[in-house]
Amino acid sequence: MRMTGDSPLWTKNIEEGTMYPPLSQDIKTDIVIVGGGITGALTAHYFMKQGLNCVLVEKNQIAHQSTAASTAILQYEIDLGLNRLMSMVGEQNAQHAFLFGYQAVMEISQIVKEINSNCDFTFKPCFLYTQDPRKVDYMADECKSRQAIGIHCELFTSETHQNEFSFNFEAGVYSHYGAAIINPVQFTRDLIEYNVKKGLQVFENTNIVDYNLSSRQSVLITEQEFTITADKVIICTGYDALEWFKHEKPFYTLSRRFAILTKPVENFHGWKEACIIRDDQDPYTYLRPTLSNSIIIGGEDLEIDDLDGEVANMGDRHPLALQQYHQLLRRVRRMFPQIENIKTDCWFHGLFVDTKDGLPFIGKHPDYPGAYFNLGYGSNGILYSLIGAKLISQDVAGKNPKELEIFKFNRY
Repeated sequence: MRMTGDSPLWTKNIEEGTMYPPLSQDIKTDIVIVGGGITGALTAHYFMKQGLNCVLVEKNQIAHQSTAASTAILQYEIDLGLNRLMSMVGEQNAQHAFLFGYQAVMEISQIVKEINSNCDFTFKPCFLYTQDPRKVDYMADECKSRQAIGIHCELFTSETHQNEFSFNFEAGVYSHYGAAIINPVQFTRDLIEYNVKKGLQVFENTNIVDYNLSSRQSVLITEQEFTITADKVIICTGYDALEWFKHEKPFYTLSRRFAILTKPVENFHGWKEACIIRDDQDPYTYLRPTLSNSIIIGGEDLEIDDLDGEVANMGDRHPLALQQYHQLLRRVRRMFPQIENIKTDCWFHGLFVDTKDGLPFIGKHPDYPGAYFNLGYGSNGILYSLIGAKLISQDVAGKNPKELEIFKFNRY
């Protein structure tokens, strides 16, 4: 995701991160990771565990783009839902994909402890709901399918649990585990600093402008004409990675998503356990609390058909952007009338890459020997960053994880 926004959401109350120099000489390494957001940081972490020499380069600053724009919801759910995903990719692949997310939340929590990160990681329940009475049976079936693979969830209906929430709903799946919130900028900075102490080399303000990829050894060339020679190249640049595939027929869709952060509120009345909330609309709206008692609400997506068009290039104070922000504010006020004085603190929006089946692309691409990619997360970037980092590092180590088949480029 590429961010445009009114205020740095995650950096307001934390110290400045460590600054790293730009690359100033030719270097050789085992692994070079392009991209200094949460995906690059997690990828470096898993490769460093293998004892490899690793270099990470970032064209701006660490945790500057997509990571800074994230609403930082860690949620095992995939946008399509388990039953719908099963109809698209098969029962076993869909179940594995959901369980990967479920397990990834736990793995993030373990890494937070390992590196002693003060990133506000907090487990949360999550609630997927519908206001459409025709979808009650669908939600019941979805809940049963999730329970069948060991996910601890239950069906809420308006008859049994309406008093738990101040907004109306017909039915929903309430998951007791498998979700969390985090400060993604602090986590990314802490993770990189932890691995720098173990030998990771990091270079900021280092833009890759050319490359020569080979299955044996690859060379990246920076804007300052320095070279990085590496056995493997891992591309972790999010939206910018699409530049590698501009010659292909699009295998993804683009949308601009909007979010606001409210000023702190006194309570979360009408909001069971201050859980993560998502509706079943297309596009959907989602909400989460912060540890400082603010609310983040996101949604009001606008599809992008033309990368040179207005929606693709709007600033954060564009009239249409302001309209989307105001709609989000009105929505959260309607949902929680018992919460007084809900006011906007800051807003931001960004470009999201979605795939047809809601699953990312992780692994090799036939046009680029020697390189791996991890992109197309939709709204679940943090968890898929971990899943991708883990699978790619296993593949480079020769373990050939069969799960990469689920996320391969030519799957549809």
